[in-house]
Amino acid sequence: MANGSFKSLKNNVSYFDKPNYALFIRNIDFKNNLEGNKKYIDKKSYDYLKKSHLSGGEVVISNVADVGSVHRTPFIKIPMVVGNNQIFIKSEKTFLTDYLYVYFQSFWGQHAIFSITSGSAQQKFNKTDFRSLEVPIPTKDWIRENIQPYLTLQDNIFKENVFLKQIKINLINKYF
Repeated sequence: MANGSFKSLKNNVSYFDKPNYALFIRNIDFKNNLEGNKKYIDKKSYDYLKKSHLSGGEVVISNVADVGSVHRTPFIKIPMVVGNNQIFIKSEKTFLTDYLYVYFQSFWGQHAIFSITSGSAQQKFNKTDFRSLEVPIPTKDWIRENIQPYLTLQDNIFKENVFLKQIKINLINKYF
């Protein structure tokens, strides 16, 4: 669901270039592994964007411009909201969210997304069409045996990279 019109967003959401209450996570932030220039919002904006709160593990899909770019929200200790021109999916059952992440990255998932994409100058799809997609769902056991080990490994690699970057920063600060 949307949080409001462009006018109400402009009137109720404040963006910052320096860390503030919550990370406003954009497609470019995902593509840069949360490195580089990020955008933040304050607590008032975060509360206003209550339909866009992220907690980690959500499937985020770009629905305008870079259509079909699929990401998984990291598990980090800062409040986050999904940025503009993206939708997110989160099932009550974590294993289904995990599956949907892998599915929408796959050839079949990308084909499904592009089947509802329109626009010549700027590609996009709408949420109503997205909701109408038929997604094959394997058994819970199949997902747990095939998808979850892959995502656990991916999460561990992310955490290890964060840890290694911190070591690098500490060493540089110590010797330079």
